[in-house]
Parts: sequence; structure tokens; C-alpha cells
Amino acid sequence: MKNCQKCNSEFEIRETDLGVYKKLDAPAPEMCPDCRLQHKLNFRNERTFYRRESSLSGEGIVSIYDKETDFPVYSQEEWWSDKWDGIDYGRDFDFERPFFEQFKELMKDVPRIALFNVNPVNSNYCQQAYDNKNSYLCCVVEECEDCMYMDHSNCIKDSFDSSFMQHSELCYDCVDSEKLYSCIGCQSCQNSSSLIFCYDCVGCQDCVGCFGIRNKKYCVMNEQYSKEDYEEKVRVLELSKHSKFMNARDFFLGWIKDLPHRVNRNFNCEDSDGNYLINAQRAHECFNAYEIQDCAYCTWIFNSHDCFDVYGMGYSEWVLECLGVEKLNNCAYCTFVSHGGDCFYSDICFNSNSLFGCVGLRGKKHCVFNKQYSEIEYEKLKARIIEHMKKTGEWGEFFPAEMSPFAYNETAAADYFPLDKEGVKKSGFMFKEVDAKEYASQSHEFEDDSLETEEAVCDEVLACTDCGKNYKILPRELKYYKKMKIPLPRKGPDCRYKDRLALRNSRDMQKKNCDKCKKEMMAGHYKNAGVKIYCEECYRGFLG
Repeated sequence: MKNCQKCNSEFEIRETDLGVYKKLDAPAPEMCPDCRLQHKLNFRNERTFYRRESSLSGEGIVSIYDKETDFPVYSQEEWWSDKWDGIDYGRDFDFERPFFEQFKELMKDVPRIALFNVNPVNSNYCQQAYDNKNSYLCCVVEECEDCMYMDHSNCIKDSFDSSFMQHSELCYDCVDSEKLYSCIGCQSCQNSSSLIFCYDCVGCQDCVGCFGIRNKKYCVMNEQYSKEDYEEKVRVLELSKHSKFMNARDFFLGWIKDLPHRVNRNFNCEDSDGNYLINAQRAHECFNAYEIQDCAYCTWIFNSHDCFDVYGMGYSEWVLECLGVEKLNNCAYCTFVSHGGDCFYSDICFNSNSLFGCVGLRGKKHCVFNKQYSEIEYEKLKARIIEHMKKTGEWGEFFPAEMSPFAYNETAAADYFPLDKEGVKKSGFMFKEVDAKEYASQSHEFEDDSLETEEAVCDEVLACTDCGKNYKILPRELKYYKKMKIPLPRKGPDCRYKDRLALRNSRDMQKKNCDKCKKEMMAGHYKNAGVKIYCEECYRGFLG
């Protein structure tokens, strides 16, 4: 066991972990898994947008970088064009200076892409997004259509304000669910339609406020009703009214606190621990992942094997300490590198192989600090730099926090590891002051019922009731809320997102005894104190 050099908590380094570091001839980490993740996430902006000018054309663009950056930012079209080439920024490595010092200089010279938004169709305000259509402010999404404020979701249609969703349509405020249609306020549900405020319901239709039911229809609070009586129950709820909607939601969330919850949300897993895993084998401390084998300390990954300490990855193998990567083989210490192999300490490189210390390369091979070499020259220089980094204590370390192009409160780190301004600076990260112009007071008074709300509300500047930040209701939003017969939100998109995250189990896995059979198990921490947690067998027994 070791003590984390940052938080001083005790953590384990397994023999399997040591084998991975030995393969790279790298030292074992000095920080615990959570601190390592926090450090990496400080380099990933998933949902903070700015309007600025392109550093190439001067045209107005939407970007994850504000206008005060000390590095050039190009629009997506410009960045992928032939108007520039990363090789033009190539330079020799100076063995008299530390690696990170030189790499930071390279990062500041090479243009960065405004957004990671691939093949958008009328979906320009999306980030970490792929193949989306008619979508707005959706982040970490793929193949979504007619959606707004979605995150960490794939194959979604006509849905708003939902997280960690798959293959669903016409859903609002749903979390951790798949194959839903026309559902509101649901969590951990599957293969269901027309559910309202339901939790862990499977194969159900037309149910309200239900927990853990299977293949049911016309149920309220787990009680069966006739179709006519059920429809009357729903009618009197008057969920288009904000006051009634919030009362019903709070009542349901309070009710389920007293019911037993399953130890985790892992399905079809073998010799694995963590949470929100599907089809995992030999996964250790992994979260929000599916179709993985022999991985450890990974979050939000899929279809990968033999990967360690990675956040945001797909279709990769033998990857260590990387962030936002895809289709890689034998790579380590990279950020936003995709479709390549043998890449180390590189950033924003695509369709490239055998890179070391490179930034912004496309379709290149055998490059060091963006300079082209022969294969033999590359291997010799790479080995020399690694030996140099061992002497400086840099080899095996992720990029220092001060090299992040973002402030902490712009990044995903703030979502998973919230810190106030003082905590951010104390931890060695950067903090960005809020713009007072985005926090104007609100004069508009909402109608309680969305069905009675007029389009004039779309001209108003609104203020989030939680943080005070301004937001707008767009015309297409108002139309959606009326169609779904749900109230207009009184919080901004960011605080609504935080509310959804708060419904999920934390990453804090602890040994716990089943509250029924007393069997020891590793349980995801439930944020509501006093919640009964059952092992899988006892939970199934409770469901009957």
C-alpha cells in the first residue's frame, strides 16, 4: 500500500498494475486513482462554450477556448483544411531542458481545434460529439437527433436534459437508462414507454412513481390500476404545472430512499468491480464502461482491453494514462489522440503512428516534437528522450496541471470533483473568475403552467435559481415542454446537469455488508445517508 502524494489517502498498487508499468519501464504512480483521474480531467472541457474569433480567418466561431488564450484557435473546418500543417512547427529537442517545459512551448504555438464536433448537421453547439443532427448544447454524445442538453448518450432522438442514455426517444430528465420511449424523470429503466418518475423498471408501460417493477402496465406507486383509473391519476397530477411537477418528483425521490437498492449497476460482469459496467471481464475500479476486458482505473470507455487510467476511450488496446482517445494501440500519456499507435506524450493528433511529444499532427509517422525522422532516427531519439525524462523525473508522469489549456472550473474535473475557488488554487489548479455580465437579475415571473406560457418568455433573460447564471428558453424548447406537458425549468442547463449527476452513485467504492444477508461486498456509495443496500441476490429476492 502507498499514500497518495496529493490527498494522503492510502491506495493499493496491484501486481497486475506493476506489470503494466514494467512493460513501459515507467515508475508506479504516486497519486491514488481518484487524484490521477482528477488531474487528467483538468485537461478536458466537455461543456463550457465561448464565442470568439478564429485565429486564422478572424471569423466568429464557437469554441471551448475563450478569446484570452495565448495559443491560436482555428474553426473545425480550418483546422482540418490544408491551410496549415503541424510539421511546420517542428523543432529539435533540447537535452539541456526538461521535456514538459519544451512541450508547453509547442502546445502554445500549434493551433488548437475550436470544438471536437465530428460530422455535425445543424449541431454546431456540441462538444465531444459525433454524427449528431439538429442538436444543441449536447456534450459527449453520438448519433443524437433533435436533442438539447444531452450528455454521455448515444443514439437518442427528440430528447432533452438526460444523461447516460442509450437508444431512446422522446425522453426528458432521464438518467442511466436505455430503450425508453416517451419517459419523464426516470432512472435505471429499460425497454419501457410512457413512464413518469420511475426507478429500475423494465418492460413497463404507462406507470407513475414505480420502483423495481417488471413487465407492468397502469401502475402508480407499484399498485395496479385499470386503464381508466390510471389515466385519471395522471390527469390530477397536473405535471405541466411547475409546483405540481416538483412536488410529485420530490415525493417520489423521498419514497424510494426507504426502499432497498442494489449494490451496483453492473450487468453481465466477470471478476470485475466498479459501477455502471456492462459486459466487463477482469475490470478493476472501472466506471461507466461496456465491452471491456483486463482494464483498471478507467471511466467512460467501451470496446477496449488492457487499458489503465483512461477517461473517454473506445476501440483501443494497451493504452495507459490517456484522455479522450479512440482507436489506439500501444499508447501512453496522450490527450485527444485518435486512430493511431505507438504514440507517447502527444496532444490532438489524428491518423498518425509513432509520435513522441507531438501536437496537432494529422496523418504523420515517426515524428518527435512535430519534426519528421526516419524510422531508425525516430527510435534512437525516442529512447534518448525517455532516458532524459527519467533523469528529470518526468517519465511516467502525466502533463503537469499548469499545462492545461483550461481553468479547473471549465473542465469535467469540476463535475466529478467539485472544489470552490480556494480549493482549486490550493490543489494547484487554475481558476477562472465568472463574468458578472452572465449573472444579471431576472425580472420575468414564470407562469406556473407551461401550457399557459406564451412565446414571449423566449425573449427573456432568466437566472438559474441555484447559481444565478443566466439562461434562455428557446422557441423549440417551449414547444417541446408543451408537447411533453412538463414545466419550464427554473434552473440553467449546467445546474440541471449537476442535479442528474447527483442522482448517480459516487465513485467511492466501499466494503459494506448487505443490509439483509450481511454478505460482504464492494458497494457504490449512495449519496442519501441511510439507504439500504442489498447484494444482487437479495435485491432480486426483494423484487420477487
